[in-house]
Amino acid sequence: MKLPLTKTAFWDTNFNELDEIQHADFIIARVFQYGLLQDIKAVIKHYKPFQIAHAIATQRGIMDKHAIALAEIFANK
Repeated sequence: MKLPLTKTAFWDTNFNELDEIQHADFIIARVFQYGLLQDIKAVIKHYKPFQIAHAIATQRGIMDKHAIALAEIFANK
């Protein structure tokens, strides 16, 4: 993965096998749920608001209400 993320949000995943396009929804959701501030900033810079909104819609099961609320702020830009 070329996206500069820490492995904090991906402790249980083979980080090197993640593709930033194919696994975008999973990456976005995990970063908003478990990532560091620098990870969240990288995701916001890399992905477009509609991609963040799509991730929220499809990955709600792994995100708590606080992570969803934060992600929605950037999805509605």
